[in-house]
Amino acid sequence: MTEVRIVRGAVLATALVAPVALAVGWFATGGKGALGVAIGLALAAAFFSVTVVAVGTAGRIAPDLMLPVALIVFALKMMVVGLLLYLLRDVTAFDHAAFALAVVLGAGTYLAAEMRLALRSRVPDVDMKDGEAP
Repeated sequence: MTEVRIVRGAVLATALVAPVALAVGWFATGGKGALGVAIGLALAAAFFSVTVVAVGTAGRIAPDLMLPVALIVFALKMMVVGLLLYLLRDVTAFDHAAFALAVVLGAGTYLAAEMRLALRSRVPDVDMKDGEAP
């Protein structure tokens, strides 16, 4: 269950960035900025976590399914993001600029943590030629 460890570590890294980002959002535009930051960080962490879990599950079922699942999940996520942005375009409950910057910050933090954790994970890889016994 390497992907569970990766998701846990990446979400934790994103959560560690949250207090500073929330404070900046609060000081920049008040409560609406802090709410926009919170929503943006949560959206980034949730969307990247869905990808890691889906691709990891597909890899356990059949490694050949990993790329198609990654592409399908990406397409579905882009449709959901587009729909969310369309539906929230007139909402004034949170600051849109803080939300956008928080999504970028959350995505960058999550990806950096995910890459670090994936590179440091110990996943055995055996490449055997046809007919060779394990």
